[in-house]
Amino acid sequence: MTSLSKSKRSSAKPSTSKGDDSKRGSVRALMTLNFFIADVQNGMGAFVALYLMAGVGWNAAQIGTALAAGSIAQVLAQTPAGALIDQLRQKRALIITGGVMIAIGCLSIALLSTLTVVTAGQALIGVAGAIFPPCLAAIALGLVGRKRMDRQMGTNQAFNAAGNMTAAVVFGVVGYFFGLKWMFYLVVVFVVIAIICVLRIKPGDIDFDLARGADRDGAAPNECVEKPKGVWNGLKDLLVCFGQLFKQQAVLVFLVSAVIFHFANAAMVPLVTELLGKNQGVDKAILFTSGYMVASQFVFIIVAALSGRLASKIGRKPLFLFAFAALAVRGLLYTLSRNPVALIAVQCMDGLGAGIFGVVAVLIIADLTKGTGRFNAAQGAIATAQGTGAFLSNSIAGYVVHHAGANAAFYMLAAIAAVGLIFFWLLMPETKGIAHGNQAAPAAA
Repeated sequence: MTSLSKSKRSSAKPSTSKGDDSKRGSVRALMTLNFFIADVQNGMGAFVALYLMAGVGWNAAQIGTALAAGSIAQVLAQTPAGALIDQLRQKRALIITGGVMIAIGCLSIALLSTLTVVTAGQALIGVAGAIFPPCLAAIALGLVGRKRMDRQMGTNQAFNAAGNMTAAVVFGVVGYFFGLKWMFYLVVVFVVIAIICVLRIKPGDIDFDLARGADRDGAAPNECVEKPKGVWNGLKDLLVCFGQLFKQQAVLVFLVSAVIFHFANAAMVPLVTELLGKNQGVDKAILFTSGYMVASQFVFIIVAALSGRLASKIGRKPLFLFAFAALAVRGLLYTLSRNPVALIAVQCMDGLGAGIFGVVAVLIIADLTKGTGRFNAAQGAIATAQGTGAFLSNSIAGYVVHHAGANAAFYMLAAIAAVGLIFFWLLMPETKGIAHGNQAAPAAA
């Protein structure tokens, strides 16, 4: 009886080395999942527009309508998806559901390329895209805890970028030699592999409270951490906790910063793809699109891996400022040449900004929501801000290109990034101390 009670007490400790060792299989499965989920997360991303234009013969208005449906669905789903992830223990089932939605969306686009079907398929892909990032981050936090989250997020994002890079090469080769439609079938294959990776993560290895940011390190209890009873109480609990979070200046500043960052960033890749398609033709545009995606993702891998380590040493704020600066410089460099090699070289800088944002944004959210139990709901809110910025970016940049040319749009995006850098520098505090217990969690106030 004594030995049994000792074993129970020892198994309850969350941070023993044996516990960490026992979770290694789940952590490796998570890293592999990040690699393969990158291949399916955006439902082929930039290649969809090329398929609809060259393979189906759609005009720009039809393509824009279909793609907008995906963006709008993703923006609308992001905050509810984050709140759902906070409430459910079945995080693996959510990822599997998202994968199935991606597969259905891609098959519907390939087999029934009507405006209604493609729009619905893009909406499904958009909703699934809202599930993956916060769910993967929640699983990572629940597996490794806060002390190892910095490096784990860097590793996860590096694997994700490696998956994106591999997908760009494979999709480019398959599309060039076998036809654009076969790329959609390939996505379904990657979905199956991703589901196998999900099933290799042991559900018992994921700490539910850690995964939703409910750890308080002995601080006074917070009503946000209490588990809601019933749907209505859950809704009231969510609104109360969002009210607490958004009363904090740091949360609001970061929310605005996310909008500005994606306002400056989102339109750059579509503009480059459009320039390549007009100047080089569709076949070459497929290869060049794959080329710049590979180049940027290669940089992303290195930057993401380093960002996790640097964020724990020098803090979050300096890295985020560097991401804004890289974004502003990138916008200016796009105006210097239309040579495909030059455009691909500049596109490598996308990996700088995106690599830092992908890692550091999650860490800042984890810092600001410590002890609230609303880590994933806040991720959803920030993702909604990102989607809003991306929508503004594509809409306004397209209008500027139509009336003033591509260079004017790039100058505008660079200026917006510069404004974001100044805004973040002046108003955003360093949040690293919150994660390491050097100050009270914001919601405790």
